[in-house]
Amino acid sequence: MSCSNTAMYSITGHLQQSDIIDSAFQNAMEYNADGVATYWQDPNSQKSGAIKPLYASYDWTPPCRHFEIAYFYPNKQPTYHYGQACKRKQLWRIH
Repeated sequence: MSCSNTAMYSITGHLQQSDIIDSAFQNAMEYNADGVATYWQDPNSQKSGAIKPLYASYDWTPPCRHFEIAYFYPNKQPTYHYGQACKRKQLWRIH
């Protein structure tokens, strides 16, 4: 997985749905304008979420972006997590 289970867990506390989330993460970070979300859904668990790039980051060698990951659960309030990722060797990786 390109953003790695460890990196995703350190930001969100979630390891499940990592393959679904990583696909949405890579797509959103590569193609979405700031503030535009890519949504994902896991039909097995009924969980869903969104990845939203927020703005450019200059803490590391560009291209890097700040992002928001939202998790939506049936019958619960959504949770939001924030981080930074940089593109390395054609993949976006969480810092």
